Amino acid sequence: MKSLYLCYFGLREPLVQTQVLPYLRQIGFGGVDTSLLTFEPRMRSCWSRGEIEDWSSRLSSERIRWFSLPYHKRPTLPATLYDIARGALLASRIARSQGLDVLHARGHVPAAMGLLAKRVSGGRLIFDIRGFMPEEYVDAGLWPSGGALYRWTKAVERRLLAGADGFVVLTERARQILFPDSSDTDPRCRPIEVIPCCVDSERFEDAAAVSKEEVRKHLGLAGRRVYVYVGA
Repeated sequence: MKSLYLCYFGLREPLVQTQVLPYLRQIGFGGVDTSLLTFEPRMRSCWSRGEIEDWSSRLSSERIRWFSLPYHKRPTLPATLYDIARGALLASRIARSQGLDVLHARGHVPAAMGLLAKRVSGGRLIFDIRGFMPEEYVDAGLWPSGGALYRWTKAVERRLLAGADGFVVLTERARQILFPDSSDTDPRCRPIEVIPCCVDSERFEDAAAVSKEEVRKHLGLAGRRVYVYVGA
C-alpha cells in the first residue's frame, strides 16, 4: 500500500515531531510506502538547501518520503485557499507518479486538498478529524457564531464528510457527535477509528528519577500542590 499524509504544519514544529512522525514511522515499518507533505512557514528564510537535504535523508532512512510547500498566512482566507490549491495540485502529481492508494488528511484544510486530489487522481481519502474546526474558531472569538466564515466552513465540512472514504477521530465522544448511532462504521459502511493523541513515554523516564519535592523547592513551591498543563 502507498499513502500520502497531508499536514498543514511545518516539519520542525513540535506538533509534527510528536504527533505526526511517530505514527508515520510505525506505519512505514509496518510495510506501508509512506509519503508526507508539510507546509513550511518562512521557508526561504528558515530552510537552507543543506537542511532540506538532511531532513529528507533522515526521513528516507525511516521509510518516509518528504515533500514540502511554503505556508502562506495573510490575507487569511485567500492565503489558505491558495495553499489548498497548491497542495491539491502537488498531491495529485504525487498520486499519479507513485500510484497512491490512500490520501490521509490531518484536519480540515488538508482534507480539502485531499478531496480535490482524489477527484483528479483517484484513490481513497482518510479524513483525520483533529477537532471541530468551525466551532473552535467561534469559541476562540476569531469568528462570530453563525457568521459567513462559520457557515461557509460548515458547508465545506459537510462536503468533506460526504466525500471521505474513512475517518479518524480523537475520542469516542467525537465519534458520537459526528456519527450518531455509529460504531466501527457509518451508515455507508465507511470505517471510523478512534485514535487518541500519542505520547512518547520514554521522554518522561528521566523525570521519574527526580524527586518531586526537589523540583518544588527549586521553583519556590515547597509544600504546595502543583498542577502542570502540557499541551499545544
